[in-house]
Amino acid sequence: MASLSDLLFSAPAPWFTVPALVGTGGYLVKLAFGLGDDDGGVGETGEAVGGSDLSSAALSLHGLFTFLMGFGWGGLAALRALEWSTLASAGAGLATGAAFVAVVVLLMRGARRLQSSGNIGVGELVGLEGEVHVAVPAAGQGAGRVRTVLGDRERFVMATSDGGAIASRTRVVIERVNGDNSVSVRPR
Repeated sequence: MASLSDLLFSAPAPWFTVPALVGTGGYLVKLAFGLGDDDGGVGETGEAVGGSDLSSAALSLHGLFTFLMGFGWGGLAALRALEWSTLASAGAGLATGAAFVAVVVLLMRGARRLQSSGNIGVGELVGLEGEVHVAVPAAGQGAGRVRTVLGDRERFVMATSDGGAIASRTRVVIERVNGDNSVSVRPR
């Protein structure tokens, strides 16, 4: 039975072992330390940051490490486990490396679809109904808190009244946005 060092480092295995170890090591270091976020993150608005599109992810440091890892381990597996020729193993390594990069790009695309901005313009709340969560004091005596739903998301906003106090659990209508981004409400 061959030793591990013979399997990994006897000719022609180093052509696959070195890229496999460099790719795996680089990938693990990058993941552990979050180095070089050049693979196209997503900003607060849900738009790509650090790359114009997903193809930049495949060409990034992350993509390079992913390809080297796939090429090396795929080629080494074909060479040693399947006992393919060096050329056939290189082809298998190229295919495995490309498949690894494709999977990473697809995963990044899926992650970007999941991310969206939680920020809304307070003006979008005008005209919506809500429920007083924390009692709204009478005009000029402070602010309470109102719960409303915009789309499929629950929102809590500071609220004031132009009239009398409004008790908790009262249904209200949002009439306008105040200068401090609180809203003015009236009972429904």
